[in-house]
Amino acid sequence: MLLDTMNARAVEFDLGEQNMQAALGVITGRLWLLVRPGLSDTRVAIAVRSLLAHYIHRPYPVLAFWPASDGQGGRVEEVDDLPASMPAAPPEVTADVLDLYSDGNWAPKDGWRCDEEVLAELKEVGVLHLKGVVEDIPEDMYPLPEGLGAVVAAGYDDEGMAHPLVFLRGDLPTGLQADLLGFCLASFAGSEYESWEPDENGLIFVGTEAGPVRGPGAALLGALMVQRLGRRPGDCAFTLLDPPEGTSPVSEMAA
Repeated sequence: MLLDTMNARAVEFDLGEQNMQAALGVITGRLWLLVRPGLSDTRVAIAVRSLLAHYIHRPYPVLAFWPASDGQGGRVEEVDDLPASMPAAPPEVTADVLDLYSDGNWAPKDGWRCDEEVLAELKEVGVLHLKGVVEDIPEDMYPLPEGLGAVVAAGYDDEGMAHPLVFLRGDLPTGLQADLLGFCLASFAGSEYESWEPDENGLIFVGTEAGPVRGPGAALLGALMVQRLGRRPGDCAFTLLDPPEGTSPVSEMAA
């Protein structure tokens, strides 16, 4: 699931005579994991999971995975280069690792569910756990600017703590609303994403168009949240829009 979400690919590749079992790097503009042929499913799972976890935490361009001396785990190292034997074009043999994540930490916690249920639980996360506001944009504000999916702002309590204010476009497909809300909550939580900065009114405008997730940050975290709650997310790297003209009604709503 992580490989698919991060638009990464795992391939079998002879890493040479050294004891390195797997490596991670960007090749031809895509994130690749090179896995030594002949490893057991358990070792492949440990290697791939360790490399991706390190990359999400710290996206270093080249990582190597070495087995532990006891054979139970391993260590990830930040290295300068991929193996010297690496060809310019990635190999074609795909490592069969996607099925190893069916029961991982980000698998659906209650199984696959309908989009309505996932959206309802995401709203609960925003309201109950983050103590924020998640509502539809009021109907009297329609028609909305073309391509607008959500408006995000920060509300502050008496102690100065920030809480998310997310206003979703209610006439969008439920699945798209769920992906949007996951992205908005992840972005508010502090995950890095492009120029995630509010305008002079404290508002951020999120579009309905999105590209595939290509690395760590808000888009990845949002996709993982949606997956964890039971929906297979679509593209979650949503576009950020310039403030539309005449935003005063939206400003009053956020206030």
